[in-house]
Amino acid sequence: MTVFSSEVEKGRPAGAPEFLAFSPKNGAQVRFYCRPSFWRWVEVEFDPYITNVLANKVTLSLDQRKISVSLQYEAQGHQHYVFSKREVPGDIEGKIVACLENNGIHCEFLEAQCSRDSQVHVENLLYMLSHINKHREIYTEKNLVTAAQAIDRCDGTLGGAVHDLLEKYPDSAAALLFELVRRGRAEISDARCKAIGGRTKIDNVRVRYG
Repeated sequence: MTVFSSEVEKGRPAGAPEFLAFSPKNGAQVRFYCRPSFWRWVEVEFDPYITNVLANKVTLSLDQRKISVSLQYEAQGHQHYVFSKREVPGDIEGKIVACLENNGIHCEFLEAQCSRDSQVHVENLLYMLSHINKHREIYTEKNLVTAAQAIDRCDGTLGGAVHDLLEKYPDSAAALLFELVRRGRAEISDARCKAIGGRTKIDNVRVRYG
């Protein structure tokens, strides 16, 4: 049994949907062919410890079969492959696990349907990402530090911080705050279980200079 991967896009499976988005991590458009892999990618975008993300750009060859890797990324020094079960034949999952683990690669298999438990969280992340992607030119270090300082001075809520930033950044105040969250320099703990709004608390703000 042989296994190897190559940066070759297999393409959209026949009859599969297509989800398009822009990835701030690699500054390019990404596309997915099932909702679970699209949702998983959104979570990856908001993990500051994950780097070198490839979306549907890697094909795994195993026993003369070609299997698309929905997501490939690095975390804590390890390679991770994420597969959609729609792409993985039922008789080969165990072989994939064995082969990848032997090569020091972690793997994850997404179910065919999205988890209801993660719906609120992902919807919040998508909402934040929509703001982030509209104002990509604003994320200089100086502007991000200013946004972090505004959180420290205000009442610690999303609405309060945005209000303090509106005069200087009338169109991109919320986007700056959400970019801080995406980079791990601020947290919105309630985003995992509640729809975010003006009274949502912002936690663990880290201001950086230089």
